[in-house]
Amino acid sequence: MRVVLITGISGSGKSVATNVLEDDGYFCIDNLPARFLGEVIASLQEAGHDKVAVSIDARSGDSVSDLRHVVGALGRYGHDVKVIFLNARTETLVQRYSETRRRHPLSLRGGENTDAPTLIESIQREREMMSPIEDVGV
Repeated sequence: MRVVLITGISGSGKSVATNVLEDDGYFCIDNLPARFLGEVIASLQEAGHDKVAVSIDARSGDSVSDLRHVVGALGRYGHDVKVIFLNARTETLVQRYSETRRRHPLSLRGGENTDAPTLIESIQREREMMSPIEDVGV
């Protein structure tokens, strides 16, 4: 099975990439927690799908750290896995969020006794969270 994993920084174009792959006949899943990737791929293969694209990002929380291991396991099971890590400059991301008026996914994770982080703080936290998997496909 051909598996395309789309990951990266929020606001960098993952949804656009997913839409392009869907137009090319891929079965697409957005915002799948990383820990479920192996099970979902096995289930879709049993159902007869041969091209799958999955978007996984920081919304997966701590399970994103498992992604390197899961991608390796999929390759060992004979799947053709390609990883696309999308990124953008902080200034570009700030502009995109300003234009869309959407909130950054990590800006919603301020604790009860803390103020919500700023957009730039959220972007920086996401960069730190995602950096271990930036080179998964390399």
